Amino acid sequence: MLLTNFDRFAPFYDNDYRNYSDDIQLVVDLAQDSGETALELGCGTGRVLIPLAATGCRVTGVDSSPALLALAQRKAEQMGVTARVLLSQDDLRSFALAETGFDFAFCVSNTLMHLTTQADQLAALRTAHRHLRPGGRLLLDLFNPDIPHLTAITGEQELADRWEDAERGATVLKWIVRRVDVARQLQETTFVYESVYADGRVEKAVLPFLLRFLWPSEGALLLEKAGFRVEDVWGDCDGNAYASDSEHLIFLASKE
Repeated sequence: MLLTNFDRFAPFYDNDYRNYSDDIQLVVDLAQDSGETALELGCGTGRVLIPLAATGCRVTGVDSSPALLALAQRKAEQMGVTARVLLSQDDLRSFALAETGFDFAFCVSNTLMHLTTQADQLAALRTAHRHLRPGGRLLLDLFNPDIPHLTAITGEQELADRWEDAERGATVLKWIVRRVDVARQLQETTFVYESVYADGRVEKAVLPFLLRFLWPSEGALLLEKAGFRVEDVWGDCDGNAYASDSEHLIFLASKE
């Protein structure tokens, strides 16, 4: 399995996700409906965790990247929610927190897919299961693999985004190259962040990673094997039913 150094994403992560908040209200609503405590698997810089803590929920975030966690901690301090936030650097497949019995857990932004074997994905789901109370719920948000589209763009370089990074004093161009291996259910992705400075300097950060996508029936079976009961399968963050042309593959499950 390719182990990605997510620390390298830290200078770009928040700008990259600056316009994406589709999942936040869904997470907030489910967390409030489930209880008072929540656990995020792969919390990154706290994009979802910090807004959730701001609603009064007590949230623990687990991530493997110290650089991303440092940004999450800084944002928690800026938002005045540190009393309700606990961050832990650990492996999603095997972490063992002092606290268990969480009411709600969530894993969004395709995070589970960064574990590139079925065994590792199942291990992460089982670890989440161990940390939930009986009846506690898990939200799992993945992308729905569009194989014809992924096959058509395989190997192409796409300009995906552009922004001004005031902190670094640079214009950043984000390029993406994707290659798909359908038989192994793997998408090899390379992000190239090209930072152009006022003095003409250009810096490139080339960040490759793998994603293992899941089919709907496989996702449901893995959840059941991990000890969950699937409650709903949605195709978007508004709770619309999953369909073959949905952008998302979202599972809501509960611990049996």
